[in-house]
Amino acid sequence: MLPKVSELLVLEDHPNVDAVCIRVRLMPDVEATELARRLAIDIVRRLTEAVPETFDRWYAHLNGGQALDETDKAVVLGYVGADFSNAADVTRVEGAVVEHLWASVADSLDGGWGRPLYVEHDHFSVIDHGPDGLSTYDVGEPDLGFRLWESKRHAAERKVTSTISTAARQLRDHGTEYLARISKVLQTNPNQRVAHLGGTLVRAWKEARPTAAVGVSVGRSAGADLPDRPFIGLRRNFRFEDPARREGVVIEVPNLTVFAQDVRSTVLTGLA
Repeated sequence: MLPKVSELLVLEDHPNVDAVCIRVRLMPDVEATELARRLAIDIVRRLTEAVPETFDRWYAHLNGGQALDETDKAVVLGYVGADFSNAADVTRVEGAVVEHLWASVADSLDGGWGRPLYVEHDHFSVIDHGPDGLSTYDVGEPDLGFRLWESKRHAAERKVTSTISTAARQLRDHGTEYLARISKVLQTNPNQRVAHLGGTLVRAWKEARPTAAVGVSVGRSAGADLPDRPFIGLRRNFRFEDPARREGVVIEVPNLTVFAQDVRSTVLTGLA
């Protein structure tokens, strides 16, 4: 079994009046380079899930094994190249890295509804239109509860509150469409409750049923203070009575720009 990204991170509750907030940071004495390596492996595994034998050869080469032949290189690059082939596109590389960071810890996020039963991250590229992710929960209703996620990179001078508010508005304006896009993927899930959810979640969202919830994840460089109310925009756009239906995650790495390029370098090293 591959080592988990979450094993290198501290996931802690952060008091907040507007949403359930989880702050994610590197464990003391853990090097960011090790986190970058594990995340890169998880990214390639996730993106090449349809061709597991090709991933195995990529992973073996990353660890000093035989180099990939030209066909294998082309296959892996076909899956990972969209976001990681161009080092100069810093925004895209960083955006992809923070989205995959969320995906790598999503099943460990013990938030307002507890840990998810299932997480869907059917997203080929960070610039693709559609949902960044969806997690499902048993909330004591006949249907599963679900949380629609938006992931953002925060590298601007303005406070992180602005980035989170932008994500909240995006979910408010496009949530129905995002869920419609992901519904077909869910309907093919072998778990019957998840498959059933695929046919009901768009209406549940539109009617703001108790089973519908939102989440915003933001990745940024560590060091900056977290404002008192970073998720106020999430509350303003989703006025749920139950605060557990609003969840925020702030993921911090020592230097996002350097970290993202280290992740990209590891992804491509397995192709060298």
